[in-house]
Amino acid sequence: MLLRTTAILMSLTTAALADVPHVITDIAPIQSLVARVMDGVGTPDVLLPPGASPHDFALRPSDAARLSTADLVIWVGHGLTPWLEDPVQTLAPDALNLELLDTSGWTQLQVRTDPAFAEAEAEAEAGHEDTEAGHDHAGADPHIWLDPANAAVFMTLTAQALSDIDPENAPLYQANAAAAQLEMAALTTATQAILAPVAGRAYIVPHDAYQYFEQAFGMPAAGAISLTDAAAPGPARIAQLRDSLTAGDIRCILTDPQTNPDWTAILQDGNLAKTAFVDPDGGSQAAALDSMAALYPAIITQIGTSLATCLQ
Repeated sequence: MLLRTTAILMSLTTAALADVPHVITDIAPIQSLVARVMDGVGTPDVLLPPGASPHDFALRPSDAARLSTADLVIWVGHGLTPWLEDPVQTLAPDALNLELLDTSGWTQLQVRTDPAFAEAEAEAEAGHEDTEAGHDHAGADPHIWLDPANAAVFMTLTAQALSDIDPENAPLYQANAAAAQLEMAALTTATQAILAPVAGRAYIVPHDAYQYFEQAFGMPAAGAISLTDAAAPGPARIAQLRDSLTAGDIRCILTDPQTNPDWTAILQDGNLAKTAFVDPDGGSQAAALDSMAALYPAIITQIGTSLATCLQ
């Protein structure tokens, strides 16, 4: 009897594993959110390797092969990963397509046009097309995952999409998404506590990718070295930032993997501002974590902790 029961359980487990939806995501933070919803069922795949820029990645043949077998594609959208738009339609025409920038129910911020975040002189942009890096300077800011409240909505949407294609596991997807709502609220509260002692202190970001984090935690940046990781700041912009640093108005310069560190070195030379490393894509953290689901909370916590330490 025991052997028969064991055989039945093994058969059911094998069937369940065989029926796990193949979910493809574009970047690691989205993979992490989807992994939380799929906990207990399976693990989502991701196209962008650690350290690669999401703006101008080119699919490899192996990536195309993986995409062609997808049941569900969950990606930020054209504003961040435009290279994925055509392949989703041509390689995975039958897959359910969840483009997060096209969804509703979450806080959407527009790309900033504040002079503090713009290039100071027109000649710095001469001959440069920002869209070459897949980063349009109009419409919605695509760095939507950096607000945990948005992340909570995305996990609810993910659970709905997964339930549509895998109704047998729908109760688990829905339960995971419901638990994640509480986890995102706790993450927000914990990060707010980390940042509270340094609220109101001035810092600059390497490129303007942190607006959602700034608003979520009441920590507005004083400016950005560059509009994007694709556009080098002009001389007037560097001079303006150096003046602010020399005057002591800015206490911290954030750095990240997407931005040329030479610009930070130029700005920091001769002043007392500190620097701190942040990684909004999580590429530097994923390998050290026990599960992909743990990556998203680690990203938010690392940004908050690094910023607070730098501003002390």
